[in-house]
Amino acid sequence: MRENSGAHYLEKALSLKPLLNKKTVRPVKVTGEGEWLRDGGSLLLDFGTHLVGRITLALDCRRDDDLSPDSPLLVEFKFAEVLSELEERPYSGGMSRSWFQHETVHIDNPLEAFTLPRRYAFRYAKITFTANTSYSVRYAGCTVTAVTSADEAAIAPLPPQTSSLVRKIDETAVRTLRDCMQEVFEDGPKRDRRLWLGDLYLQARTNYYTFGNNDLVKRCLYLFAGLPHPDGLVSSAVFHEPVLRGQAWILHDYALFFIGTLADYYRATKDVETLRELWPVALRQAEAVAGSVHSDEYFHEDESIHADEDVHGGEDVHTDEDVHANADTRVAEYLPADRYFIDWCPSLDKTIPAEGVFIMMLKEASELAGILKRSKDAQRLAGIVGPGIARMRGYFRVESGLLVPASGQVSVLSQAFGVLSGVFDKATSRVIMKNTLALMDGGDIVRPVTPFAMHFLAEALVAADLRRDALKLIKDYWGGMVKEGADCFYEVYVPGNPDASPYGSPLMNSYCHAWSCTPAYFIRKYGFK
Repeated sequence: MRENSGAHYLEKALSLKPLLNKKTVRPVKVTGEGEWLRDGGSLLLDFGTHLVGRITLALDCRRDDDLSPDSPLLVEFKFAEVLSELEERPYSGGMSRSWFQHETVHIDNPLEAFTLPRRYAFRYAKITFTANTSYSVRYAGCTVTAVTSADEAAIAPLPPQTSSLVRKIDETAVRTLRDCMQEVFEDGPKRDRRLWLGDLYLQARTNYYTFGNNDLVKRCLYLFAGLPHPDGLVSSAVFHEPVLRGQAWILHDYALFFIGTLADYYRATKDVETLRELWPVALRQAEAVAGSVHSDEYFHEDESIHADEDVHGGEDVHTDEDVHANADTRVAEYLPADRYFIDWCPSLDKTIPAEGVFIMMLKEASELAGILKRSKDAQRLAGIVGPGIARMRGYFRVESGLLVPASGQVSVLSQAFGVLSGVFDKATSRVIMKNTLALMDGGDIVRPVTPFAMHFLAEALVAADLRRDALKLIKDYWGGMVKEGADCFYEVYVPGNPDASPYGSPLMNSYCHAWSCTPAYFIRKYGFK
């Protein structure tokens, strides 16, 4: 049998490239429609919902002498997922300004419909006619060719008794996932438009209960498998265009999520051939991370991280104190390589969450080894994870009923990942999560700042048989975005703090982000109403 290689995996991935579904969408409201515009006049188009696609604009032209236009038309397009992106405000963040969805073009023949070649993610489009011309223009029509690899006809209706808020949350979550499903599961169609492993882990789970595009999950797994680092660890992200390559960073929780994603894929499909082919890659993630999971240097922010100028292109990322309600709701400024991500919260002690992810994923690997009858692999994995389980038990404090690392910090995510590790019995898990909720209701506890992290809190509540509390969390947190008018769920969400951003400005935030789509998973898997 041919030994699997990176080239073999990439061939498989290429064969699974999806065809995109397309539909034509027109704006539901055009501010400035019917007006003759020139010299800075503008239109504001509202398409009524979030879209990913290419825009075509048609205009009427008028000159006083009834002749055709005698010069090109200079047009500035600004696309926005939320209206606040159209505000004029300074930007000093570290991410490249080229991610802003702005386009200035010369239309040589304004009498013909013009299509922008680049794909955008937006609900709103502001179109400004910036140059002085001898003629005026008027809106004549606009269409967007919206694209996704998701099949919207595959979505099963929710039960009739589902509440209106839960129904709206599910609809928003499904739309979020839909617009992130392109040729790969993108993290965000506005920015970065990359395949990230942490996002994929949650997207794939939601996909199984919504669109059921399992071949897209399979394609993404093969892409990661085909682009390993020299030590065998998979990249945290894959660029699938313009040149297929792996991301330089290696986040160890993301590498471990390759195991969980493969396990979920097998449970959903029973595709043992793919499991067998990708097993060496999954096992390598467990083995490679095993050495580092025991070292505290992988779990804490320190000054050496802040000195890494390559993280954001050499520019500092600013988080002003007056933007944030308190230290626990600030958004972390750095995403260093070879560490654990967990959440953007900068003050988070990641010791217990990292240990929890490690235990969770090695247990998943052990289960896969059993399915494949790889007894030696299973024994080795059990030996690797054993000390971690012992350490996790040692973090539990009987007097408080909480998990506490050596730093003494009490955080939501330490409790959530401690419970998700499966180390504690159901009764203890319930105690831990009830105490967590009590502190979140007004106590001193470090809180998550991303929907990615909040997913694991909801999952831990379910694991502790606190489903009503999980539903309340979904209604309060994701429902908070819905009540604020969100068409899709955001990359970062700190209630009451719209300026929270890991990039120095909310203008760079993604407002349709893959890791935020999981309410549909909970609602549909557990029958939340």
